[in-house]
Amino acid sequence: MSKIKSMLFLLLFVNSNALLAQTNYYKMPDGIILNEDAFNRQKTDMIETGNINVDVEATSITRNDSVIKEVKVTFLNPFTKHKKKIGTVFEIQKFKNKEGKNYDENYLKGKPTLINFWGINCAPCITELPDLDSIKQQFKGSVNFVAMTTDSAADVEIFLKKYKFEFEQIIDSDFVLLKELKINALPMTMILDKNGKILDIYGGLITKNEKEVIATLQTAL
Repeated sequence: MSKIKSMLFLLLFVNSNALLAQTNYYKMPDGIILNEDAFNRQKTDMIETGNINVDVEATSITRNDSVIKEVKVTFLNPFTKHKKKIGTVFEIQKFKNKEGKNYDENYLKGKPTLINFWGINCAPCITELPDLDSIKQQFKGSVNFVAMTTDSAADVEIFLKKYKFEFEQIIDSDFVLLKELKINALPMTMILDKNGKILDIYGGLITKNEKEVIATLQTAL
């Protein structure tokens, strides 16, 4: 009897080790199968964008010593994450002016500010230019109007010869915009109060929020 118990224990031990030795793989929505390290790296990259929710399904496929788990990806509103910044001070000092020097932290203070995040290859950004110009005309010099882009000075200069966009241009800001602020959906508009504190953020075309943007700026004067 003791020999039988020993054999049963040995079988259980071997089987439990085999289960522990199983290798996990992850099947992405596009059909690509990743090992655990590659999946964790990709999951981290995807979540850091703030636009994607990554879930591993409870069901899985077992093949020999491997387990293949289905991965579900849900795309979120890319602008929602930025709403969390409302109430914080926008750090203009992280950006460089035309002379290549960082702005003073008080540069935007004293007036409300409208910051538009845009790109020369962003069709909606180009579509909303007349609306942005209309807002600027209403406030004239009582509000700071700033545009920020990852595009180069040369590309922006060529663009401005074709399109009217009379905002102060802060260009070539890919490190701060993409790496730190993680702004990866355009266009986006941000409203600051006289102390540089973020009052509100609007994603997509300014057209649908134009009246609200104007009211926010008027209140901030």
